[in-house]
Amino acid sequence: MSHETTPTPIKRGNIVALAACVLLSGLAAGALWCLLSLFTERDTSIALVAFAVLIALFLRWQGFANRDGAIGAVVATIIAFVYAQYLFSAVRMAEMLGFPLRDTLFKMDLPFAWRVAKSTLGVWDFLILLLACAVAARATAYRKT
Repeated sequence: MSHETTPTPIKRGNIVALAACVLLSGLAAGALWCLLSLFTERDTSIALVAFAVLIALFLRWQGFANRDGAIGAVVATIIAFVYAQYLFSAVRMAEMLGFPLRDTLFKMDLPFAWRVAKSTLGVWDFLILLLACAVAARATAYRKT
């Protein structure tokens, strides 16, 4: 006689662990997205969807394959988007003014960076952000039935 048991999800952390995972994965994804864009010198906006899936898989691996994890994946995706836009603004400013990127990153204030980013963002960018958030939430909370 065999007893079939359904695997229970591993509970690895609490809200503090989730917040740390969200913040760090969002910042890492934003930085990688910016580096990918600089390396390829092309529009890599759609890469945000791939990074959202990676964030979701990371949160699932950390034991947050639930509603909280899905919310965390969406927040991390938004953090990645905002941080990458800040980095893109710094790169644009450094190129236009001929300053070193490092100096520009440390001296440029957030309101100015937002104005630079806002001038280059379009509807397409926000549609990709919405798609990435939806994919992140779905991938995090997905359960086989």
